[in-house]
Amino acid sequence: MKKVKQAVITAVCVSFGSQLYINVFSDDFIIAVAVIIFGTCLHIFPEINPIKLAVLTGLCSPFFRYMMLYLQIKDAAAAAEAALPDILFYFSYGFIYYFAYYRKSNQNYTIFLFTLVACDTISNTVELLAMNGPGFITYSLVQTLFVIALVRSALVFMTCIAIDSYKSLLSKEEHELRYKKLMVMASVFDSEVYFMKKNIGEIEDVMKKAFSLYHIAEDKTYPREIHTLALDIAKDVHEIKKGYIRVIKGIQDNIVSEMKVMDLCIRDLIQILESDIAEYINEKNKAIHFSARIDCNFTVKEHYRLMSVLRNLIVNGIDAVAAQQNGLVELHIYKTNREENEFYAFKITDNGIGIKQEDMEMIFAPGYSTKFDLTTGDINRGIGLTLVRDLIVEVFGGSISVESVENRYSQFLVWIPVSYFEEDKVEILYCG
Repeated sequence: MKKVKQAVITAVCVSFGSQLYINVFSDDFIIAVAVIIFGTCLHIFPEINPIKLAVLTGLCSPFFRYMMLYLQIKDAAAAAEAALPDILFYFSYGFIYYFAYYRKSNQNYTIFLFTLVACDTISNTVELLAMNGPGFITYSLVQTLFVIALVRSALVFMTCIAIDSYKSLLSKEEHELRYKKLMVMASVFDSEVYFMKKNIGEIEDVMKKAFSLYHIAEDKTYPREIHTLALDIAKDVHEIKKGYIRVIKGIQDNIVSEMKVMDLCIRDLIQILESDIAEYINEKNKAIHFSARIDCNFTVKEHYRLMSVLRNLIVNGIDAVAAQQNGLVELHIYKTNREENEFYAFKITDNGIGIKQEDMEMIFAPGYSTKFDLTTGDINRGIGLTLVRDLIVEVFGGSISVESVENRYSQFLVWIPVSYFEEDKVEILYCG
């Protein structure tokens, strides 16, 4: 269906283009813009066989020109004599293009240009032969046809290069956008894997307790049901642990490992994050402005986890802004001294609803969440800030604090030691 649509578009455009022309050598022989359109379509629709496209165009365009001429001069024979030789032009053009260029495996722009010139020159010569006979063809006429072919082919060539360059640019932008989305997705998966690995330790603890209970229940004073139940619990927990391990391995092997980048400049990381946050704000349909200010530059090896930390805090800030409010969420990254040590500080501020004073001590506790969906009744898992704190403290060796005034603002401040990034100082020279 796609090929049919492309072929019809070509035939229609060429037919209309045939009405833009100048007469050369005789009143019936024209040099039309249609040839430029036809040559361009042959290039941009490579999936269509040039011979088939030439046959369709060679029937439609001359017939359209014939109808236009007939409406003007009211003479069917004269209109046919002037328009129908165009059929030979398009047929010749398509056949030459097919054998000289389309079938070749080593296609390039140089061969393409020479093919266009040959197609135009030979096809015009064939058309003039059909109209006026062999005696009409002279050396000077062929020279003129060659010059005309050179000009038209150059226009086709430049048009095709412009289209190819534009397609390449779009493809590059699409690839970069897809890569950014994959980076964000990988950071989410990486954080989930980290949290699941932590849970494995707790699962093992439950399993040990279940086995301990099983051994205690071996005492004949306990009912046999407790003995069996303890063993079943231990087995079930062990299976859950194995399932966790399989899921973790699957995510790491198939998703996270494929997206591993040795290191990432903080400015590039924030640029990727900004694109994702802009999309998130758009999905939420909120009037929120997100801005990022970076006063230092360094490279990050645990970039998935740092991205996860920042994204969680920024998304929380966005969610804290009421729908009718003109929201502002800011990220500020800078270098500072604290307790006689150097730190990179990440300050995330929003002008949302703030945090209640009585909740301040609970916000990092697992299960704490204020995100409630009024439509479904679902409440969030409440592990976002728990994960953020664990990553900052256990992975980065840093700390996090929060300051908030209800109905005014919230501010999260993350400190990560500069020493954590010191091994990457040489790489800073290569950051954008």
